[in-house]
Amino acid sequence: MILSDIKKIDALREKYGHVSAAHCGLALFIYAEEQGLSVSVFDDGFYVTDRAGQYYFPVGSDDFKADFIKKHRGRRVIMMRESDIGFTRTLIPDFTPERDRDRDEYVYSRAEQASLEGHKFQKVRAKLSRFCRENDVKSAPLTEENIADAYAILGAWEPRAGEGDAMGARKALDNYAALGLSGVVTYLNGAPAGYCCGAGIGGGVYLLCSAKQNDGVQGLDLYMKHALYAALPEHVTLINTESDHGSPGIRMHKNDQRPVMMNEMYGGVL
Repeated sequence: MILSDIKKIDALREKYGHVSAAHCGLALFIYAEEQGLSVSVFDDGFYVTDRAGQYYFPVGSDDFKADFIKKHRGRRVIMMRESDIGFTRTLIPDFTPERDRDRDEYVYSRAEQASLEGHKFQKVRAKLSRFCRENDVKSAPLTEENIADAYAILGAWEPRAGEGDAMGARKALDNYAALGLSGVVTYLNGAPAGYCCGAGIGGGVYLLCSAKQNDGVQGLDLYMKHALYAALPEHVTLINTESDHGSPGIRMHKNDQRPVMMNEMYGGVL
C-alpha cells in the first residue's frame, strides 16, 4: 500500500458512510506490513485481506459488496458492523456471525476528554492532578523540530514491545508530515518521556494511532493524551482509540476513560 491509496480509500469510506478506524486509509497504511494486510481498491469499493487469509468486510456499493460475497463463499470475514450483517443476510439468510469483542473500537467525546468535567471524570481528574503535582512535567506539540525525541522514546520502548505495534508506530513517525499527523511530546524533568499522535479520518473523527511512553511512569499516558485532546480543534467531535486487542489491562484503561460509544465488530464464515 502506498500513500496515494489513502485518499482513494477514504473517499470510498466517505461516499458509503463507513466510519470504523480499521477500514480507514491511515490505519491500513500504518499497519499494512506489520499485520500482513493486503488492500484491493476498485472504483466502487475496496476490501482488505490479513495475514491469516481473513477478509475485512468490504466497503463499497451494494453491487460491489454483493459480488464480493458471491465470490468469497466459505471464507471468513471480520470487521463487520451490524449493518453489514443485515446486508449479508439478504444474500445468505442463514448467515450466523459472532461478536468479536477484542476488535471493538473505543470512541470518546473530544469535548468531554478535553474538559474532564462532571462526576464521571472525578477519578480521572484526581489521577491527573496527582501526576501533575508529583512530577516536573510539560508537553509540546510534536513537530519535525522535536520528532527526534519521539524516535528516542519509541527506540526505548521497542525492546519491550514483543508482538506490539512497533513497526506501525515507526511507520507513523517516518511519514508524520505526509500523513498530516498531529501530536504531543511529554517531558519529565526536561527529558522526553512519552508521545502520542493521530489524525482526522473524516466525519469529525480523530484517530489516535500511536502512543508510546517510558516504562513504569504511572499517570503519564493520561497526561499526554489529555494534552493532545485539549489541543484538538473544535470541529473534531469524536476520538477513536482503536481496539484493546483483547488485553484485560488495556480494556480496563480504555473503559476508565469513559467512551461514549463502541464501534462493535463481528465476524463469520460466508
